[in-house]
Amino acid sequence: IRLDRVLVEFTCKSPQPSLPTEWALCGEREERLEILKASTFALVISPGDSQLMASAGNSMRLFEALEVGAIPVVLGDHARLPYHQLVHWSEAAIMVPKPRITELHFLLRSLSDNDLLAMRRQGRFLWETYFSTSENVLGTILASVRTRIQVPPAPIHEEPAQEIPHKAGKMAGTDANMGDNGDLDLGPVETEPPYASPRFLRNFTYTASDTYQTWNRAPGPFHLFPHTPLDPVLPSEAKFLGSGTGFRPIGSGTGGSGKEFQAALGGNVPREQFTVVMLTYEREEVLMNSLERLNGLPYLNKVVVVWNSPKPPSDDLLWPDIGLPIVVVRTEKNSLNNRFLPWDVVETEAILSIDDDAHLRHDEIMFGFRVWREARDRIVGFPGRFHAWDVNHQSWLYNSNYSCELSMVLTGAAFFHKYYAYLYSYVMPQAIRDMVDEYINCEDIAMNFLVSHITRKPPIKVTSRWTFRCPGCPQALSHDDSHFHERHKCINFFVKVYGYMPLLYTQFRVDSVLFKTRLPHDKTKCFKFI
Repeated sequence: IRLDRVLVEFTCKSPQPSLPTEWALCGEREERLEILKASTFALVISPGDSQLMASAGNSMRLFEALEVGAIPVVLGDHARLPYHQLVHWSEAAIMVPKPRITELHFLLRSLSDNDLLAMRRQGRFLWETYFSTSENVLGTILASVRTRIQVPPAPIHEEPAQEIPHKAGKMAGTDANMGDNGDLDLGPVETEPPYASPRFLRNFTYTASDTYQTWNRAPGPFHLFPHTPLDPVLPSEAKFLGSGTGFRPIGSGTGGSGKEFQAALGGNVPREQFTVVMLTYEREEVLMNSLERLNGLPYLNKVVVVWNSPKPPSDDLLWPDIGLPIVVVRTEKNSLNNRFLPWDVVETEAILSIDDDAHLRHDEIMFGFRVWREARDRIVGFPGRFHAWDVNHQSWLYNSNYSCELSMVLTGAAFFHKYYAYLYSYVMPQAIRDMVDEYINCEDIAMNFLVSHITRKPPIKVTSRWTFRCPGCPQALSHDDSHFHERHKCINFFVKVYGYMPLLYTQFRVDSVLFKTRLPHDKTKCFKFI
C-alpha cells in the first residue's frame, strides 16, 4: 500500500442525512467531486442491513463516481445497482463481498491499465446515457418498463425529402473504369430491379438465433449502449432467411466456386441492395460524370443526390439515365450535416456515402458492400486516417499520412447503416453538428466518433486506396490550408463533448486476392481476406 495513495477520512465536516445502517455522505457535492476526479477507484459501502439492497446515499456515491470517471468498488454482494438485470455493471464497477475486504488492495492491483481505462470509459458512458439528466432517467425507466412488458418503441423519424424535379434524357454510357476490371465482376449475372430492405413484422424476440441486425426504431438515450437488454439487438422482420430455422432458398449460402459466388450475393441475407447518397454543391459537370459512372452498378437501389446549394439545378441540365431512380433532394441550408440526414427516400439499410468527385471502380464498391454485410455495425470505407497525441502541446492531432494503422475512414466513400444517420442527426449532441456547420468541415470525423462510441469498435478499411478523388476535378475544400487546422480543433472539441477519446486504432485491412491476381472466374474458389 505504500506505493498507492489511499484517502481515508475519519471525520465528517457536514454529514448528509442518511439511514441508520448506511454510511453518510460527507461535505458538499463539489468537494466530493474534486476528490473523485483525482481518484481511480471510489469505495461504495453497501448498507449494513442485509435487507436493504439500495439506498439514496449509495446511489449518490455511485453516480458521482461514474460522472467523473472513477471506478466504483461496491463493498457488499447483497447490494443491487440500478437496473442490475438489464445493465452489465461488471463492465464498469467492481463488486466485492464484505468478508473479502482484506483482499481488496490485491484485487484492485491485479487490474491492468487497459482494463482500468475500459471500465472508466464504460462507467462514464453509463452515467451519460442513463443517469446524467432527468430526461435520461425518465427515458431509462420507460425503456425498462417497455422492455419488460414487450411494448415496441415508436418507429424512427425519417427526414421528409423535398424532391427537385429534373429532366433525365442523357443515356449513360458504359463506365470507362470497368475496362480495367478484367474478371473482377463482383455483381450478379443479371441486375435485379430495385427493392427495399424488409421492414419489421416482429420487434421483440429472445429466441431467434440469427445475429442479423436491423435498427429500424427510434432510440431514446438508452439505445446508445449496445450491450444491454434495455435495447435488445433485434433481428430483422419475421422471415426465414438466416433465422436459424434451417430453411434456406435454393442457391443461397451454398458456397461453391468463384463463378457461383459472384453470380449470387449469398450470405445470411441473399437479397439486399444499397443506396448511394451523394452530396454536391454547384459542380454540375462533376456531378453528372459521377452519376454516369454508376451506370450498371450491381445491387444499387437508387441514388439520392443531396443538393446543398441554394441555387436550383440549371433548367437545361440533362441528367444521365442509369436505369435506376435518381432522387434530387432540396436542403434547407448548405450544411455538411445534410449528408447524414435519414432521408425517407432511402429504403435500404446500407448507405454508400460518396462525394460527387469520388472516383471508385465498380469492383471496389462491390467488394466494400460485401465486407459491410459481414460487419453491419461498422463503417466500411476506403481512405483511412488516424488520430495521434501531440505530447508537446498536450492535444490530439488529425493525421492523413500513409500508415499501417488507422482509426477513421473518410465518409466521402464509405458504407454505413442507415440507423447511424438517425443517431447522427437526432441523438448526437447538437454542439458537434454546430461545429461542423461553423467550420464546414469534420462531419466525417463526427460520424467516426459516433460509431466508435456506440460500438467500441474501429472502422474497417477495404483495399489499399488512400485517396478517391477524381483526376482533373475542381479543387475540394480539403485542399485549403486551414483544413487540417480545423480538423485538429474538431477532434479536441469532440473529445471534450464525449468526455474521452472514443476512436480506436486498428491495423486490420480487408483485401481480396482478386484485386491482385488475375484468375479465371470459374477457377477462383473464394475470397481471401488479408
